[in-house]
Amino acid sequence: MSRFLQAARGELRAIFTDRAVVLVMIGGSIFYALFYPLPYQAQVATGLPVAVVDHDGSAISRELVRWINATEQVEVTRNSPDILQVQDAVRRKALAGYIEIPHDFGRRVLRGEPAHIGVFANAAYIVLYSQVANAAASASLAFSRDIVEQRLLARDQRSPQASAALAMPVTVDLQELYNPDGGYANYVVPAVLILILQQTFLIGICMVQVGRREQGVVYFAPLVMAAQVCVYLALQCLLFGFYLLIVYELFGFPHLGSAGLALVAVLPGFIAVTLLGLLLGCLFASRETALQVMMLVSVPALFLAGFAWPAEAMPGWLVWLGRLLPSTGSIDVFVRVYQMGAGLAEIRGSWLGLWLLVLGYAIAALWVCRVSRHTGYLGTGYSQP
Repeated sequence: MSRFLQAARGELRAIFTDRAVVLVMIGGSIFYALFYPLPYQAQVATGLPVAVVDHDGSAISRELVRWINATEQVEVTRNSPDILQVQDAVRRKALAGYIEIPHDFGRRVLRGEPAHIGVFANAAYIVLYSQVANAAASASLAFSRDIVEQRLLARDQRSPQASAALAMPVTVDLQELYNPDGGYANYVVPAVLILILQQTFLIGICMVQVGRREQGVVYFAPLVMAAQVCVYLALQCLLFGFYLLIVYELFGFPHLGSAGLALVAVLPGFIAVTLLGLLLGCLFASRETALQVMMLVSVPALFLAGFAWPAEAMPGWLVWLGRLLPSTGSIDVFVRVYQMGAGLAEIRGSWLGLWLLVLGYAIAALWVCRVSRHTGYLGTGYSQP
């Protein structure tokens, strides 16, 4: 046990006496967790500027414009007949899109004929596109319902409730499960927090291990590796607690699960991250290379995790590649347990998959470090044979 504690103390000394490692692993984990949610505090994009190109100019078309302007997603800031000028404003991002009303719009509505409007949203930015499209669709639907109600009332004087039922025979009551605000931050930040922990610790662990190798020291003893895993696991758990107790409360992210169960769910993922870092630390030639490669891997890890784009829509080989990264399984179990309120029985497959990663990375790390070892272990006071 004294050898285990000696190795743990040596690892802590190597971490906290290296300012670059502390800055990346501790500072980076805290800074990114606090900074990343800031742009998404509004949760949903509202009041986006749009233009209306009204070729009709009738009272009915102006009424539709008022319905569109009444939505919270967009604000009609320009009403211009010059479509080229409006298109130029969209290209300059002065507008999120525009609505074009044709010449015969009012006449077709009065005749009871189908009338169409054109909605042109900036699909190069998917959030802008979806908000403009949703605003135009909801306003048009409400406008159409209002027209039908007025016609029915004028025709046979039915009650408003009866006419509303005829105008809208099927209504939709949309409920945002596990994201009551329907906010972008509630969706993206929880997953990114796990990815932040993975990438900062992979970089920091690699920097520590490569730094030892640059001094001619490599080790492979299972007891020493177990001590290292415990040190990095403790640090990840502390930062994870900071995320749940401080970041979640500070930004008001919703959750249905308990922090204790969430920690149990992500525990094998944290161990796998540590073992992967120890494995990669035996392979990189310099600290700079480790930093560059790990930064390069961040973006693929983000997309392979299956939340930026659903895994069901990805090629099968990419799905399997993503499962080799601890972040993929960790994000899955964390979101399901902490945000959706699932139990361990419901995440059994992903959780066991993380433990398989732990086993695989442990075997690989021990073998690679044994092959690449030299003569001693830095800072522990003993040498490997």
